[in-house]
Amino acid sequence: MRVPLDSNLKADLGSSHWFVRYGAAALFVLAALVLNSLGPAKSLPFIFFFAAVALSARICGFGAALFATILSAAVVDFFLLPPQYAFAYRGNDLLRLLFFALVALVISSIAKQKSKAQKIADERTKQFAAVVESSDDAIYNKSLDGIVLTWNRAAEQLFGYTPGEIIGKNVALLAPPEKATEVDEILQRLRRGERIGHFDTERVTKDGRRLHISLSISPIFDEQGTIVEAATVARDFTEGKRAEAALRSSEERFRAAHAMANVTAFDWDVETGGVTWFAQLPALRELAPDGKFESWRKVIHPEDKPKVDAAIERLLREGSADIELRLLRPDGQVVWLSERGELYHDETGKSHCLGIVMDITERKRNEEILRRSEKMAAIGRLGATIAHELNNPLEAVTNLVYLIRKNKSLDEKTQRQLDVVDQELARMADMTRRTLGFYRDTASAVPVLPAEVMDEVLALYAHRLQSRLIDLKRDYQTHNEVSAFPGEIRKVFSNLIANAIDAVGNRGRITIRIRNSQDWRNPGVRGVRITVADSGSGIHPVDKSKIFEPLYTTKTETGTGLGLWLSKDIIQSHGGSISVHSGGWPGPNCRTVFSVFIPAKSALSSATVEEERQTA
Repeated sequence: MRVPLDSNLKADLGSSHWFVRYGAAALFVLAALVLNSLGPAKSLPFIFFFAAVALSARICGFGAALFATILSAAVVDFFLLPPQYAFAYRGNDLLRLLFFALVALVISSIAKQKSKAQKIADERTKQFAAVVESSDDAIYNKSLDGIVLTWNRAAEQLFGYTPGEIIGKNVALLAPPEKATEVDEILQRLRRGERIGHFDTERVTKDGRRLHISLSISPIFDEQGTIVEAATVARDFTEGKRAEAALRSSEERFRAAHAMANVTAFDWDVETGGVTWFAQLPALRELAPDGKFESWRKVIHPEDKPKVDAAIERLLREGSADIELRLLRPDGQVVWLSERGELYHDETGKSHCLGIVMDITERKRNEEILRRSEKMAAIGRLGATIAHELNNPLEAVTNLVYLIRKNKSLDEKTQRQLDVVDQELARMADMTRRTLGFYRDTASAVPVLPAEVMDEVLALYAHRLQSRLIDLKRDYQTHNEVSAFPGEIRKVFSNLIANAIDAVGNRGRITIRIRNSQDWRNPGVRGVRITVADSGSGIHPVDKSKIFEPLYTTKTETGTGLGLWLSKDIIQSHGGSISVHSGGWPGPNCRTVFSVFIPAKSALSSATVEEERQTA
């Protein structure tokens, strides 16, 4: 560390032995006598002795200054005042000596005070230098041209350069190549008198290591207020930067692990309602951007809100609670969550709930599928029992009708009645097979004209359409045949028409369009598209998302939840697709449209059909 020059040049004998101090004072007086003996100074006998007294006070102390004053008065009287070489006092000479003594005492007092102030300043300078030298922060001074002037021990330890290696060199030596201009910009700011505080940057050590450091740089002014140099304090926070990066990486891994496990944690401020999430679940994104509890409450399923209120009361009363609840997304999708919270109080005494949340939507969906599979298995067993119990009497009745037909005495009216009985028996047999859920035509796929099949179905529903005064519009364009199983296609059309009739009620409108088209998902596949549109009240978004699932129905009293599921299965088995669009719910005339696409060439072969039927 550089030490001020005047503290090196100025001697101080105030703490030396008395003999040395008084001897030095005597030498100052002797020097004044020698100087005063010179020609030009003889007319001013006291001028050099004033200086001797001042030097004695400044360097040797106040006692030596008193000694110098008395000695000077005696020397002047003996050597300089007439008669010379004798102690003889005249009136004027005595006054002159007294005046000299008084002035000398004033000079001694002033010199003493300045000496004391200088000693204090020197002590403080030494203390400051010791503090700088022992500081854990690197401290160095540089000129306004960037030349290093001082260099403390911490700077040597941090950057690896000794004072001899760095003092006199430009501070740009410490900067990495890409930050060379940064040093010039800092020097320009210092020349303008700016102070640079806590400037984070990088610097390079002697052995090439890069350090993350924080710089605080202040300009230093001289007595005239001119900036002469700058003091720099450099603090290394490389380890802190590494720890910060490690913490950030750990947090990212924490969030990624929670995201993969569909788990996150939250902190809920019970008083303010603010919610802090430690990681965001994809299923919860954008549900409550402001993070307020009331915003989360708005997306809770209405049926689950009382359960949530009860869980909060239990949390505040017992200190912990857990719950499974549903959230409703804007698109109508349901998100299932499993939550557990523990109550705690922060340092201010405010109540908080620290909890974990798991997205269990997939688990709930799998549980629902399992329940439906069990229901379908039960239905299959019931259907097999019904088929077994009904097939035998149906076969017996069918045989009786056959035997009655053999009677030649039957008139024409009776024959027609037997035809009706035969048709109804066939319909009962078809209903029995449909109950099993896996029925397919026994024949192979054949060329089918969808318009003809649709007209056959509409003929069956003609009475219901007329009784409800439903406006039916057929919009058939010339279209190609498709390769399909007529009985299955008939079931699909029958299901769509029956649902449309139920949806429109009395005096509604149903529009059926059939035309050549292409698969919207695969434009290269050509076929026929059939759309059935009704003017009913529409479908709720939640129901729409589940409408093709088995056993899902909105007709609580009459629906089985199998029709659209079986229809989708039939159409997909033909290589086609079925979709639904319903807009403007709720309200009248929302226009629900079912669209069915059947490719020109069926995806099923007779062998595949037979294999599926045997598997079923």
